[in-house]
Amino acid sequence: MKISRKLVFLIGLLFIFIPIFNFIIADTGISFAYDYFSNKLELNNTQNRVSIIYNLHENDLEINDEFNFENIKGFKNIKHQKLDNYIPTIDQLEESDIWIRSNGGDFSNKFSTYNQIDIDNIHKLKLDFKLDLNNAIFKKKWMNNVETNPIYYDGLLYIVTPFRELIAIDIISKKIKWKFKSLKKIDSRGMTLWINEVNKSKSCLFVPIRNGLFCINYKTGKLNSNLGQSGFIKTGIIRAAPVIWKNNVVVATVDDQKVKIISLKDGKIKDIIDIHPKNRKFKGGSPWGGISLDKKNNILFLTTGNPRPALIGTSRPGKNKNANSIIAIELNNKKILWTFQEVAHDLWDYDIASPPLLAKIKINNKYVDVVIVTTKIGNTLIFERLSGKSMYDISYSKVPLSEYLDEIVSPKQINNQIPESFMKLDLSINDFDNRLPKDKAKIINNLDEYDYGSFVPPSFSNKVIVYGLHGGAQWPGAVFDPYSQNIYLQVNQIPWLLELYITSNISFPEKMNEVYKIYESLCSSCHNKNRSGNYKTIDEKKINYVPSLIKFYDEKYDNFEYFLAKVEKKHKSKFSRKDIKKIYNLFIEWDKKIKLSEKFNTNFQWSQFLYSDNLPATKPPWGKIVSLNIINGNINWEIPSGYINEKKIGTSNFGGLTATSANLIFSTGTNDKKIVALDSKSGREVWSFQMKAAGSTAPITFMINDKQYIAVVSTGGRYHNYTKKYGELYVFSLQSE
Repeated sequence: MKISRKLVFLIGLLFIFIPIFNFIIADTGISFAYDYFSNKLELNNTQNRVSIIYNLHENDLEINDEFNFENIKGFKNIKHQKLDNYIPTIDQLEESDIWIRSNGGDFSNKFSTYNQIDIDNIHKLKLDFKLDLNNAIFKKKWMNNVETNPIYYDGLLYIVTPFRELIAIDIISKKIKWKFKSLKKIDSRGMTLWINEVNKSKSCLFVPIRNGLFCINYKTGKLNSNLGQSGFIKTGIIRAAPVIWKNNVVVATVDDQKVKIISLKDGKIKDIIDIHPKNRKFKGGSPWGGISLDKKNNILFLTTGNPRPALIGTSRPGKNKNANSIIAIELNNKKILWTFQEVAHDLWDYDIASPPLLAKIKINNKYVDVVIVTTKIGNTLIFERLSGKSMYDISYSKVPLSEYLDEIVSPKQINNQIPESFMKLDLSINDFDNRLPKDKAKIINNLDEYDYGSFVPPSFSNKVIVYGLHGGAQWPGAVFDPYSQNIYLQVNQIPWLLELYITSNISFPEKMNEVYKIYESLCSSCHNKNRSGNYKTIDEKKINYVPSLIKFYDEKYDNFEYFLAKVEKKHKSKFSRKDIKKIYNLFIEWDKKIKLSEKFNTNFQWSQFLYSDNLPATKPPWGKIVSLNIINGNINWEIPSGYINEKKIGTSNFGGLTATSANLIFSTGTNDKKIVALDSKSGREVWSFQMKAAGSTAPITFMINDKQYIAVVSTGGRYHNYTKKYGELYVFSLQSE
């Protein structure tokens, strides 16, 4: 008995000592030692695997079988795998209910295990309270729509308002506990709460602003003077919510395109990792879409934007490596582990806007850590986190060449068949809506003015109609359900017009002076004296378009009959054949001079392609919600999202989704200004609530005192084309009938 009592006493001391030891070493900056001793085997194994993979990538060698999904090529061998009754592992769920970072934790998965609100009782979901952000407390003018979902911790809900403010709301009292105002613009797409477990008074709510981070005490709303310059850390411009890694806060900057590791001891930058090669020949490629963190493997994942200048690539030849890409960065080694570029030499603004989503899936009875990225052009890209090996075969197709001889397009672009595409990229005349016959007839009668199809390069001669500019998956990204292994996402499918035009100060040839007078009298009032065209903006979406008449001289355009046909079709019999011939010869001489001098500016214009009723010219739905199973690559269901005139047609989506283990999906961001709930198994709408404005961010769910809440910020904004701007917080809970 004495021995057993001693054992009990020793075990008790051990349980007391471990957390104390954890706290002590965390505060002294040697948490790595604790990580090592508590996870020795796993950590050693991970480090070895990472270093091996990196070396293999450097030498272009075949990756060992350990990293290639048991030699599975695509998913050919697992199409018939049973998916019913799948039980996720504990570590898959550990991030689900920790919403102290925008996008739903380090994994950016926006999934919760909270299931008090379910299909059977959702009819009892009522407004618990509403906070008007436009009341007397907030004197500032509405600044911008809010694209950062709230985060919750310890009874307080933190939200960014449209007035350059951050506020903390006590959910129980339904009152504002504190507010933080800044003259500097608080960014609207991300914030992160860091809890210092040793000394909570040093905890920070990291909020990006235009050139750095504010560190704000989460309880008081005051700047934390212990970090940076009295609570401000200068980093450069940040758009994505930071992540906490060991004793550091990690950010991705969009102005200089770097990953920066900042010490939580003093707020000083410790390490900087370049996202792009130092010798690159393009600008842009910014990591604005979001970042995610795999703490177990010490890997940061991010997505990058398109290269600059957009739509015109003559000054940036080549693939523009690491733009339009998914990038994995090993934080211990401070090196890029692997990259994948979806669109090479982008000419369409097909940047990857969604954050990487981290998940664990089961393949042939083996769990695999993956990163999932949904894109503007309808792809679901899935990679093993360590090796960067694609889970599905990547396929490519030939694409059209540019009419502009100096534009060397990438000859092939991605054309994946599996997973099934969630949006249409190709466009044909049959896709245009019949609701306004005169508008469609006008398009059909002017088909020679338009180019359309997959990856058709922007043109000087024709307007190019494309999907994807604000299409496909946007910044809220997808939701991953670890129970069903489905992703859910909002999709936009709206046509856009793209066109190149040239401006030049080159004067017309002197020998053609008399001919120019003809052009000036007949054409310049519409097409400008230098032929650059007119682009007078009417509103955010519509323009009064008069095309440029400048072309690069080459044999392709040295065809008078072609030129004559176009003029006569457009202007009928306004001009004589003789005058048209003179103007044509003037253009040829003028273009020769511009080509030889190379003193010109190439510009571009884009706008939504709308009918006269201010709705998209193509057939609806223009917005939808999609459920896709990542194991078999098939779409389970897709439904229009958003109502027009009480009909569920499908409007644009610029909000976000949140899913729960009770088989519910909460969605906002449609032009009908509603928040809705869907049955995740079927897509059936089971609940809705009418707000004053659309939400531009995902809802959030949390629990207080055994009560589940749903909260969403409603601000409207530029993507919803509102004349009135609102700012409101809606909080819902189950109410007794």
